[in-house]
Amino acid sequence: MDEPTTGLDVGAREGMLDILRTYMEEEPERSILISSHISSDLEHLCDDIYVIHKGKIVLHEEMDRILEKYAMLKVSEEQYQALDKNYILKERKENFGIACLTNEKQYYTENYPEIVVESGSLDQVILMLTGGGM
Repeated sequence: MDEPTTGLDVGAREGMLDILRTYMEEEPERSILISSHISSDLEHLCDDIYVIHKGKIVLHEEMDRILEKYAMLKVSEEQYQALDKNYILKERKENFGIACLTNEKQYYTENYPEIVVESGSLDQVILMLTGGGM
């Protein structure tokens, strides 16, 4: 389905999402392929996510894993220099220093208690991986 909730009012959007959820729950082996820019719909509906950027798959991950393991690290230039970068997927310069996307939230939470580790939303992950602005 291409953008199944685009242009719908709030009630119609929720109705469409309920129809899709019911369809999936009736027979667990069913699948729906959805193309959408509305990541909140994807977070609540999808088990598996593909992000395609410029014709290439830049992410294929289970939604639960994205919500559990992905995070944004917010570090100063000095903290960045001392950071183990083995689990950094992307980084971007910000006003405060550097924002880093990781898929190993627990590693940085346990080993770098002085840095800010924010759970990554699907929006943040997509923006970082595709170079989009926030």
